[in-house]
Amino acid sequence: MKIALNIEGVGSRRGGAEKYAGTLARWLTAAGHHVYVFAREVDAGELPAGTVVHRVRPFCPPGLGFLRSYLFARASERALRGQQFDLIVGFVKTWYQHAYLAVGGAHPASLDSNSKRFRSRLLRAVWWAGKVLSIKQWVFRAIARKQFAEGHCPHVIAPSRMVAEHFQQYHGVPPERISVVYNALDPTASLPDAAGVRESFRRRQGLTSDDVAVLFVARNYALKGLEPLLQAFAAVASDHPQARLIVCGSRRDGRYRRQAKRLGLDGRVLFLGFVDDIRQCFAGSDVFAFPTFYDPCSLVVPEAMVAGLPVITTRQNGAGELVREGVHGFVVDSPWELEQLSDRLARLVGDAALRQRMGEQARAAARTYTVEARQQELHDALRRAAGDPLARPALRDAA
Repeated sequence: MKIALNIEGVGSRRGGAEKYAGTLARWLTAAGHHVYVFAREVDAGELPAGTVVHRVRPFCPPGLGFLRSYLFARASERALRGQQFDLIVGFVKTWYQHAYLAVGGAHPASLDSNSKRFRSRLLRAVWWAGKVLSIKQWVFRAIARKQFAEGHCPHVIAPSRMVAEHFQQYHGVPPERISVVYNALDPTASLPDAAGVRESFRRRQGLTSDDVAVLFVARNYALKGLEPLLQAFAAVASDHPQARLIVCGSRRDGRYRRQAKRLGLDGRVLFLGFVDDIRQCFAGSDVFAFPTFYDPCSLVVPEAMVAGLPVITTRQNGAGELVREGVHGFVVDSPWELEQLSDRLARLVGDAALRQRMGEQARAAARTYTVEARQQELHDALRRAAGDPLARPALRDAA
């Protein structure tokens, strides 16, 4: 097929959707499709040879940066109109497409979940007021109205059943117009010498053979639930002196260092900041805890599983659908269910046999999340989108 990707930027350092666009271009090219990319910016080396790149760079007046995404979406529509493509795939903030890859989830669902970080009703109300008054949020809503206008709804490819349900709930997309394709596990996610890396990592961090390391990995510590995790861990640490919490992914950790100190966790929590190769952290740990407030389908969950770690996450994480309760780990109802979270942590920290059994089963399950299987599922979904008789009429006229 002749396929166009409609996205503002392509690059592994830009974000999840931008990284995924490059991966998708490589998959489609390897499958024999002809790929065209309509983007404002494309980082060098991100696209395979033979990809045709159309630069779409609409003028954005100084001081009006909040309009950048809207102006790009409008300009990319103009660039694509009249060209003949079997399929146009859009991402996040575009509206001219047959298929919509919802790698970032549904924005209204993200906002709802994000607001739950605040336990105080007053703080939550203030946060919502800021979003209601935000011009940037107005722009997002304007884009969404165009994306899912009646009679113009693209075929949505969701990374989890949770996200699929959100698109039905918030945007009125009928279930027959949604395909679910989970994220593939990067074949380089596991280390060939995991035992050696584990020993080296633990020695550098001052961990003994008796210590049980609980790992938390994220860039956005607030959204991914570090605050409730520290509270739950404090309850566990008092009864389990061997418990240690490793926090990595961001250098913006001052607030959480202060929280750990207030909770009496000096020496029990290791803040590593940004880590170049996160696989060494997985290899050196014993449990993975990720009590996120919202994640469409986090990649770190299957990465932890393939490293042989039992996982604790929440129902607000689409990747929780990959975790069989009591088999690969535990899925708690929400990050603020502190008793539930601390109970699951205590069970894993205090039982080496349980950790080993769950870790082995998690690794076996994760090894089935192959790129090949996910590629086939994605290709099938894209072909359904290309043949969808309810696709945007303007696209059908142009094709």
